[in-house]
Amino acid sequence: MKTIFIDSERRWRNGWKALGSIALSVAFAAAFLFLQRQLPLVWRQVLPSPLCAFFGVLISSWLSLRLEGERLSSLGVLPARRTGRDFGFGLVSGVVLVLVVAVLLFALDGFHLVRAEQNGVGVLLKAAWLMLWVALFEETLFHGYAFQRAIRGMGPAWTQLVFAVVFCLAHSYPDMAGGPLAVAMTNTFLAGLLLGLCYLRTGGLALPVGVHLGWNGTLALLGFGVSGEESKGAWTPVFHDLPQWLAGGRYGLEASVISLVVLGLFILALARWKGARQSEVPTSPPAGLVQP
Repeated sequence: MKTIFIDSERRWRNGWKALGSIALSVAFAAAFLFLQRQLPLVWRQVLPSPLCAFFGVLISSWLSLRLEGERLSSLGVLPARRTGRDFGFGLVSGVVLVLVVAVLLFALDGFHLVRAEQNGVGVLLKAAWLMLWVALFEETLFHGYAFQRAIRGMGPAWTQLVFAVVFCLAHSYPDMAGGPLAVAMTNTFLAGLLLGLCYLRTGGLALPVGVHLGWNGTLALLGFGVSGEESKGAWTPVFHDLPQWLAGGRYGLEASVISLVVLGLFILALARWKGARQSEVPTSPPAGLVQP
């Protein structure tokens, strides 16, 4: 019997699976973050907030998959040569994307870089450690179980649109208004589309995690803001007199219209690429499961 919650196969509809997984992820992540705040400072530095949030989402995903009789590997994180290749390609792509934006802005006399006072290996490793877990957390949350079940229910196009909007709204835009705010939100929306497309083209999370890490890590290394959060890298950018919608300002290059163009072109390139999906991660219901 079909209902708003149950399909004709007497299974929970994929939309409810996705929503339930997100709610469970938020609950577990909040619990781990609460526990993390009770730790001494030295342990909070070793176990940063994104790491704790990632494990909350991972446990939620594992429980959701167990209820379906599927393995955690079906989430798209596979310990295989293919995963390493996708991650490496994504990492390089993310780095190149940021460098292209930075070089174009530099050519417009938008900024110059000065060496940061604290630029030792320890500072850089700390930033890299943090950005790794940011990428793993956000990709598992936004393109993991919930995203994959939404694809089964709504199809790739609608899922991409919905999750890109959610990805955009989940980021903060402090002290921004007008044109700069519109540019920053559009760039974040495009980033959500790009990362979702990385999953769709490979069927795994390695490529989007690599792109995400390469993008955020390079921004942090160069000292630009990362989604409005101040970063301490090997350099510090000194901005000249260009408007914020062009240079990005304190928010970072993600508020620059140059990023909008570069991200848009990369999305078009990914859209033309047929990709090579990993067979263990379906974007449609398994055989025998018919969705009304």
